[in-house]
Amino acid sequence: MPRSGRLVRFPTTWPAVLLCALCPAALLPGGAGGETVRHGGLQVSFGGSVAPQLLPRTGTTPVSVAIRGGVRTVTGAVPPSLRRIAIEVNRIGVLERSGLPTCPLNRLRASSTAGALAACHGALVGEGRVAGVIVLPEQEPTPFGGRVVAFNGRLPGGRGAIFAHLYANRPAPLTFVLAFTLGPGRGIYGTRLVATVPPKTRRTAHITSFALRLHRLYTAAGERRSYLSAACPAPAGFPGATFPLVRAAYGFVGAQTISETLVRTCRAEN
Repeated sequence: MPRSGRLVRFPTTWPAVLLCALCPAALLPGGAGGETVRHGGLQVSFGGSVAPQLLPRTGTTPVSVAIRGGVRTVTGAVPPSLRRIAIEVNRIGVLERSGLPTCPLNRLRASSTAGALAACHGALVGEGRVAGVIVLPEQEPTPFGGRVVAFNGRLPGGRGAIFAHLYANRPAPLTFVLAFTLGPGRGIYGTRLVATVPPKTRRTAHITSFALRLHRLYTAAGERRSYLSAACPAPAGFPGATFPLVRAAYGFVGAQTISETLVRTCRAEN
């Protein structure tokens, strides 16, 4: 299980590549395609991309991962509130946290983006945007949008985490933090990220879209390191590999869950 300040390295199992993300996404060298899943009147989309486009056949190289997603109803009504996100990612790759500062969760609560960055800038690992709808009793639904910043985190007891901090100042100041705990996956999935939306947040805020880019280069113990690294371990003579990359599940208020496995292709550099 990942621990704060440790190197997380997953055993080699054919075929795979690393993705660590804050929400259901795809690692797509050379493209940014996505998937759409429909369950009754609810439609969920997710996708993403990775840079650089070519990855080494052996060893790993630093990467940045861009992810995005959306939730909508086919009728145009406000979608149900998101309750839980669970992501399992394939087991080859490196998530490097050793020597990277961590951000305690209590520094991020009730803070603006500027305040969060001032408190935890050294732990920054990504940023993006999120949009949604505020739903209050006896009022019309009101759209909101804001910036997301993601931090290398540590939960009480020392368990590793990724904290996604959202702040929006319209229609009124709004702050919430999704805490993704890091744990072991099963089978071909080497790690699992799970976040539960706080009850107070999900009663009013309905997320409809998000976009996030994860990337961080840093120096520790005199060495240059990358928060995320990846490879394309294709067999000799093959230009790439196809593999199940991410198994993701959205849980919505009302016990409805939508899940999907993304199958992707990587390109080997050598």
